[in-house]
Amino acid sequence: MKLFFKPIIVCFTLWLLGCSSDDNGNGKIVDDDDGIGGETPIETLVTLSPANNESPVSKTPTMSWENYDSDQPITYSLLLGTSESTMTEIDSGLTTTMYDILEPSSLDLNSEYFWQIIAYEDGETVAESEVQTFTTELIFPSLITEDAAYGARKATGVEVFDDKIWVIGGRNEADIPLTDIWSSDDGENWTLEGDFPFGGIYGHKLIVFNGKLWIYGGVSEGFLSTKIFSSEDGIAWEEETEIAPFVQYQSSKFEVLGNKIFRIAGYSGDIDDLSPERYVYSSMDGLNWNLEIENHGFDTKYSFQLESLNENLYSFEPNPELDIEEISTRTSTDGVNWSSPAVSEIRERGINSVRTVILDGKIILMTAPVDGPNNSSTFYESPNGEDWVATTTVDSVPIRAIFYTLVNLNGEVFAIGGTQRSSFSTTNNTVWKLN
Repeated sequence: MKLFFKPIIVCFTLWLLGCSSDDNGNGKIVDDDDGIGGETPIETLVTLSPANNESPVSKTPTMSWENYDSDQPITYSLLLGTSESTMTEIDSGLTTTMYDILEPSSLDLNSEYFWQIIAYEDGETVAESEVQTFTTELIFPSLITEDAAYGARKATGVEVFDDKIWVIGGRNEADIPLTDIWSSDDGENWTLEGDFPFGGIYGHKLIVFNGKLWIYGGVSEGFLSTKIFSSEDGIAWEEETEIAPFVQYQSSKFEVLGNKIFRIAGYSGDIDDLSPERYVYSSMDGLNWNLEIENHGFDTKYSFQLESLNENLYSFEPNPELDIEEISTRTSTDGVNWSSPAVSEIRERGINSVRTVILDGKIILMTAPVDGPNNSSTFYESPNGEDWVATTTVDSVPIRAIFYTLVNLNGEVFAIGGTQRSSFSTTNNTVWKLN
């Protein structure tokens, strides 16, 4: 009897051990393909949009992924964060393979995000995607006011000084030169600071240099101005000199590089190509000027934009031929000697058709949309003026580059409006915030 009972106990024990080796810990028996016991494998989900490493991505993107195929109900969770270690669940129990991030929960601009999708069946994880990344757009234009308090005007002076945007002078709808001075610390709310004491002025250039705000060129009292004005606070102005050493046409270009301010070009239609308006001048005090060279060498005399970045001056020049759409970039370390043009096949609408501004160490270029219309714009970015990529997912913005001024106020970029027609017959006072 004893000899018979012991084998029965041994067999029963071995049978129990064999069963427990296939138990996944939740009471489920796992039949692995290789015959070895283990946990149920987690399958891989495929994400669709945004694509991995995609840029730019809208700040209100649609996230999508492939469906997990099962005859049981499947739900999904979406994880999102600015690093893989800080991803959090922003929604769960999703029954579709698409999720829209909407205002007011929009993503931050110019930010890298990490995301992942997890699929559940009866509360158990059955599939998950690999962690994916994307970068949101740098620019997202929004109209912040259609009726800024400074009133409709054109050919006005716009600049950032003392943590404010300044709008000085210009012409109104009746082409009357204006004297008023306005400032704003947010682009939406404007304060009348007083009047320019030397009469109405328009077509002038405002520029900040050596802790002062300066006015060069423009039209005053019906004539091209040869005067130079400066202000330490934007409100009280002094006439520094009546006669500048150069002709100050309405389209003169001024830019600061290092400890100098450069006057690169001017324009008047009745002057030959090689003429004093192509002279390059520099100044270390904004008042006393030195002639650096008699011909800057650009194809045109007034259609380009100037920016200063990383101890270089950059020139951005639309092709003067109406049937050729391209933009040439030149660089200079001294404002005198310029590189050969680097040509980018970016759509533009001819002379005076682009605007630029510096943001986060990048050049932002405002120009015509790829598919039009001409009275709208789109935006590109580049760290060097040559390698341009789209900086927004918005294909067309109703801002016309030729008549707006772009300014950077403490990292926030604004487009300050002017006339909307080449005939200067219509003015406006709209303000757009671009980021």
